Amino acid sequence: MRILVVAALFPPNALGGAEVSAANLSHWLAGQGHEVGVVTGARRGESELHGARVDGLRIWRLRTPHLYPADEASRQPAWKKPLWHLQDHFDPRNRRLFAGVLDAFRPDFVNLHIVQGLGYNGLDEIARRDLPTLFFLHDLGLACVRMSMYRRGANCERPCAACRVSGAYKRALIRRFPRIGFCSPSQANLEAVAALVPIRDRPHVTVPNANRYPPPATAWQPADRIRLLYVGRLHPSKGVAFLIEAVAALAGDHRLRLDIVGDGVEAARLRALHPGANWLRFHGRVDPAAVAGHMAAADLLCVPSLWRENWPGVVVQALGIGLPVLGSRIGGIPELVEPGVTGDLAGPGDRKAWVVALRRVADNPGLLADWRRNAEATRHRFDQDELGRRLIAFMSSIAGVAAQATRQRSDETEAMNSSMKGGT
Repeated sequence: MRILVVAALFPPNALGGAEVSAANLSHWLAGQGHEVGVVTGARRGESELHGARVDGLRIWRLRTPHLYPADEASRQPAWKKPLWHLQDHFDPRNRRLFAGVLDAFRPDFVNLHIVQGLGYNGLDEIARRDLPTLFFLHDLGLACVRMSMYRRGANCERPCAACRVSGAYKRALIRRFPRIGFCSPSQANLEAVAALVPIRDRPHVTVPNANRYPPPATAWQPADRIRLLYVGRLHPSKGVAFLIEAVAALAGDHRLRLDIVGDGVEAARLRALHPGANWLRFHGRVDPAAVAGHMAAADLLCVPSLWRENWPGVVVQALGIGLPVLGSRIGGIPELVEPGVTGDLAGPGDRKAWVVALRRVADNPGLLADWRRNAEATRHRFDQDELGRRLIAFMSSIAGVAAQATRQRSDETEAMNSSMKGGT
C-alpha cells in the first residue's frame, strides 16, 4: 500500500510528541513493506525536497506561502498570527502544493497527523480524490487554532469566536470526505474532540501511538538523593514553573534534585527562578538517546501539565523502562499512570497536593522501588508491533467498509435506473 503521511513538522524538525509519533509510525509502516511518502514543511533556510528518499521514506519538504514556518509560531508577534491562520485556511497555493504531491505519489491511503502549517484547505484535494484517510487526533486542533484550548493560563471552557469560525470550516472540510476515520491515543482526547466536532458518525477508535523509543545505554542505579526529572517543552501550559516551586518547598529539608530537559519560550524565566540552586539543573534540548540516558538516571518522572494532555510520549517512554511517573490528573495522563502502582497523580496546579505527593516519595523511597517493579511489568502495553497492527486493521476498515458501502449505493442506483428504463 502507498501511504502518504501529512505532518507539517517531521523529524528532524520536531517540537513535540505528534511529529515524533508520525515519524515512528511512518518508519514502522515502511518496515512492513508499505511505500511511505511524507509531506512536511521546510524551515527557514532549509532546502526543499520533492520526493527524495530519506531513511527509507519519500520526503516532500515544501516551502508553503505562510508568513512564517510552523516551527516559528511561538516567537511571532500577535498581529501576524491571524494573517497566518487565514493563509492556513484559505490560501489557494496550499491546495496546489497538496495536489502536486498527490499527483506525484498517487497514494492509496492518507494519514493526517499535523495539518496546521501546511494548509487545511489542502484537505479538499484529498477528499476530491476519494482517498481513504485516517486523521490522528494528537491534540484539539480540529476545535482550536492553538490546538490546545489553553489560553492565558487556563483551559478554555468553550471555543472562542475565532476557533468557532475555524472549527466550522474544518467540519465542512471533513464532511467532504467519502472515507475518513479518526484515531486518538487516549479516550479522554477522543471524547474532548467528539464533544466539539461531530466525529462519532465516522469510524473512530482509541489506539495508543505506535512508538519505539531508544533504550538507555546504562541501567538505573540507586543514589543518595531522590532524582526528579522533567522532559518536554518549556511552555506555560506544561506547568514547569509550578513544579519548580513545589520542589523548592521541599529542597531545604529533603535530599532532592530536579533535572529539567527541554527548551521553549519559558526557558529564560524558569532559569531565573532559583539561580545557583544546587538542587535544580537545566540541560536544554537534547537528542532522543540523551533523553533515554536522563530517564535511566532518574527515580521519578514529573509531568505537571496544566492543559489537557492527550497521551504524553515521555510518560510512555518512562514507564517502558520502569521509571515511575508523578503526573497531573488531567487529559489522558490518568489512562497511563495507575496511582499507587506505577506512580501517582495530583491535581493540575494544586501546589499543596504536589508537595504532599513529592514529600511522600522523599520520605518513603521504598515506594519508588515498588512502582519501578510494577512499571517494568506493564511495558507490554506499548508494544509497537501490536499497536501498528491495530492501526493497519483500522485503516483497512476505513478503506474497505466505506468502499463496500459506496459500491452498494452505486449498484442500487444502477438497478433503480435500469428498472426505471424498463418501465418506460
